[in-house]
Amino acid sequence: MNSEIQSALSAIRRFRPTQWEQIPDLGLYMDQVVTFITRMYEPLYGEDIHGYLSPSMINNYVKSKLIPRPTGKKYSREQIALLTMIVALKQTSSMEDIRRMLALGEGDTVQALYAAFSERITGVIQSMCGEGGGIAAPQTALDFAILACGYSAGCAAALKGERGEVQ
Repeated sequence: MNSEIQSALSAIRRFRPTQWEQIPDLGLYMDQVVTFITRMYEPLYGEDIHGYLSPSMINNYVKSKLIPRPTGKKYSREQIALLTMIVALKQTSSMEDIRRMLALGEGDTVQALYAAFSERITGVIQSMCGEGGGIAAPQTALDFAILACGYSAGCAAALKGERGEVQ
């Protein structure tokens, strides 16, 4: 891999999903949710992240029942976690596919789903950047979508590196 691509990938190496416990649980207003998620994804998507989530997008996700309605215009930890996953997955998957991947089975929780998502996307990023061991073989549609998301970000970084645009 040439040095421009390595340089472009250096920003991606810094990406880590916010840990469940660090996602605010006191209820955030929509603009705060957009800011929170945008800041988390900046290392992965760079300046392009500013078009990945907007108040109108959140309203559409609520209307289409991808996430539950906010309570008193405030979004809970579970809703923020779902939005966090949607932002990554929508880069490679349709909304209907995302709905199916994020559907909870009996006894499942958003916290457990988010933990699996966070672990998987961190592993993809590390593997893509040549760190750590290899990634486990994908088992579910969600696994494949997360892999695609990570590699899509890597592709964008490589293209920027080939054009000489270092982040």
